[in-house]
Order: sequence, then C-alpha cells, then structure tokens
Amino acid sequence: MSSKVKVRNNVIAFPTVAQPNIDRIFERFLREQRERLKPRTYQRYEEIITLFQTSLNLYGYQELPTPGENTLYRRLADYKDQTFCSIFGPEKIPSGVSTFLTYFMIRKVMASESLLRAAGTVTKKLMKWLVENNYAPKGEARKAMELASQASKELPAAERLARLLYDFAQTHPPRMWTDELDDYFVVEEVRPGMLILSGLTTEEGPLEVKVPRIISEHCKVGWQINLLLGETRMGWRILESGNVYPL
Repeated sequence: MSSKVKVRNNVIAFPTVAQPNIDRIFERFLREQRERLKPRTYQRYEEIITLFQTSLNLYGYQELPTPGENTLYRRLADYKDQTFCSIFGPEKIPSGVSTFLTYFMIRKVMASESLLRAAGTVTKKLMKWLVENNYAPKGEARKAMELASQASKELPAAERLARLLYDFAQTHPPRMWTDELDDYFVVEEVRPGMLILSGLTTEEGPLEVKVPRIISEHCKVGWQINLLLGETRMGWRILESGNVYPL
C-alpha cells in the first residue's frame, strides 16, 4: 500500500500496514514462551496475550497519535475488516497497556484474582521482551512495565475488595433510606470501619460510609469504587456495589 498525500509543496508517505504487525509479534512472543514454560503456565500466558490482543483491537485506535494513522485505521477497519493488531506494528503495544489493565480487565472480563495477577505479570514480561528485541521504544515500554508491575499486585487486591463489598451489600442492606447516590466514588480517607468518599460526577462529599473493618483494611486511598449509596438515619450505607479501580 503506497498511497501518498500532499502537504503544501512537500509529499509525505502515507502510513502503511506494518511488517511485522502486532499479530505476528504476539505469535513470536508466545512461541518463545512455549519453549521455556511448563504447559500450564504457558496456557495462562496464551490466555493473557489473547485478552490483550482483543483489548488492542477494540480500543487501540484511541491512542493513535497522528491523523494519518487514524485515517489508515479507518480505511482498513471499515472497508477491509482488518483489525488494529493486523494493521499496526509492535511500537503501538505499550500505549495499549493502561487501557488493558485499568479498563478492559476490570470492566470487560470476569476475571479471578489469579487471572488479574497474571495479567500484570505477563504484560510486564511482554514489555521486557519487546525492549530486548528492539520492537518498541524503551521509554514507553518501561513505563508500561512499571504499570504492569503495579497491576500484578493491586488488581487482585481490588477484585478482593469488590467481592467483599458485594457480599456486604447483599447480606446487610439497610431497611429504609431517604435518598440515593449512584456514582463512582474516590476513597479520600480510610479509617477502621469507615470510608470517606467523594463522588466523581455528583460532586458529593466527603461522605462517611460505615463498613466492616475487613473492608476498610482492604481499601486504599485513591481507589475508585462504583457504589449505590442510601442515606439512612445512621448515615450513608451501601445499597449496591460494582467494580473497584485501583490504578
């Protein structure tokens, strides 16, 4: 594909399909891992890379930095049914790590704690491999590696907290409440048996929400939690809970 566009008096090459593309790079990465890993561990690697590939195909275009690359993607995606990973090269992989770990794995995948931990671990290994093989910019890959390292610890912890919140909401609903707030809440402060929250969209807060100590012990300042709160005579209580976002 060698089409060109004119900019004033200069002619610049229009972006073309990468060789190798991301699909081929993922295949090479997995082929190398198969040679060194036990079958069960390799299966988890394969699962994570497939999920990452899906995330890039769905959302990778949002990180494209130039109009030319956006146009290329639109043309081939709309008229040729090509995917993001079949169009672009491995230098685009690091920019997709944040969406994969902080959005896709939390919102789009019914993931266990072990799968979330593996997502961070495998992504970190992938970033290191990209750098070693000169497939991606070192600066971007290392930032993605740091995020992946953090995710391998915090994503499982966040899933654990989400499960605790759900169980509490299901087993200890208040009998009566006079007002409701449905929002994504930022954890501003954690006290034993108490969370201090502020709403992201309702601008409500700070709100004191009483919870069991096991929940406050698993919660961290700065995390975001999707909650439906009810105002009772004893203060705000959790009616329903959703995802927890640690990163």
